[in-house]
Amino acid sequence: MLDLTEALKSTQTAEESLGLGSVLFYQSEHCRDLVKEVFSFDALGVPDLRQMKVATWNEFFAVNQLRVDMVLIELTDCDDVVARMAELAPQIPNTASVIVIGKEDAISTIRSLKEMGFYYVFWPVVKSELSDFMRHVVRNHHGGKGLGKERKAKRIAVVGSKGGVGTSLLSCELARFLRKETQSRVMLVDHNYTDSNLDVLLGMNDYPKIDMSKSSVQLTQLDEDSAQSLLLKVNDGLSVLAIDGEKTPVQDCLKESDAVTSLLLRRFNLIVEDFSSSIPFPLDYKFFCESFDTVVVIADPTVSSVRSAKRTLHNLDMASRMSLKTPRSLLVLNQHRTFRDGVLYKNEIEKELARPVDVEIAHDRTIPSTLLAGKRFIDLNGNFSNKLLSLSGLVLGRSIEVKRNPLKQLLSPLKAALTKK
Repeated sequence: MLDLTEALKSTQTAEESLGLGSVLFYQSEHCRDLVKEVFSFDALGVPDLRQMKVATWNEFFAVNQLRVDMVLIELTDCDDVVARMAELAPQIPNTASVIVIGKEDAISTIRSLKEMGFYYVFWPVVKSELSDFMRHVVRNHHGGKGLGKERKAKRIAVVGSKGGVGTSLLSCELARFLRKETQSRVMLVDHNYTDSNLDVLLGMNDYPKIDMSKSSVQLTQLDEDSAQSLLLKVNDGLSVLAIDGEKTPVQDCLKESDAVTSLLLRRFNLIVEDFSSSIPFPLDYKFFCESFDTVVVIADPTVSSVRSAKRTLHNLDMASRMSLKTPRSLLVLNQHRTFRDGVLYKNEIEKELARPVDVEIAHDRTIPSTLLAGKRFIDLNGNFSNKLLSLSGLVLGRSIEVKRNPLKQLLSPLKAALTKK
């Protein structure tokens, strides 16, 4: 005999399995009401409805990095949908399926969003069309298919032109600032396998590195969960990968780090990797082109550092010509010394490198004391913090407003006039 109760329960379970943790950021009430109606009609669960505002956006992703499966974004009141999504992308978990709703009726828009791993719905849309589209996206999400599977973390390599130019410090602080600005999950990779000082810079008392040769799980047996367990937690949203290279060849350590990082590309939104020049292995520029989205080159104003930075940028440019992918390169001039004799000025460096300096960081003698006191530059408004904020904006491809000291703004014209005299 057919048990109608059990049959109804199984049907209900199958429908409920389609439901996902979803959020809609809307600009119009019409879009909000239509999406809400479609979700209810197709038993897709109850979406979280929020207005498309900066504060609301940041507040949501600050606490929902792992608990959202589908993100719907209405950008019908936006002049450039692709540019806007490029700004928003770093904050959206890579495990979420993303649907953009806009009024741009152009093949270029659809193609660009598809390359970014986003679905696109042209507005206005009728209920039946949106219903069919949503069920298609949900099936893809459950099956691990569709555009979302191509979305991976943005990888940023921070490369020192030579040892002692502040590469590790800038890597740590850049990771912190990216975490603060995007509220997304950030991973920091320590490529100094023997004499690292990231624990000091991060303020970590316990910094146990991973010795893969002693691990119970072999590298080939790792999956996302086991790779995640190898990370050290700095704070909510920021983790660090540190491989122990005391008894392991450096090249093997590099392969192990890259293997673990590759497994976690969908668990994190941004990955910052510290390639301090104190590391004892040559840089593989082909690997840089194929693996990284941005390469930040750190130099100080000495002749040797500038010459090394010139070689690095030249080799990166040559490798990009032979690669299908070309990472962006950013040049940071770190004035970490007090002396001026025998060093180059900014205009001289730009002339030698035939490119502008993207960020110049002035000497700040309070940095060591700030670190030793356990303070964080993300909580301060000094010159060093502002420069890190500017660098974060360049990495993210968007402008970030830097808070200015009102007194300094008032005195700057007077200072400039006195300098001219």
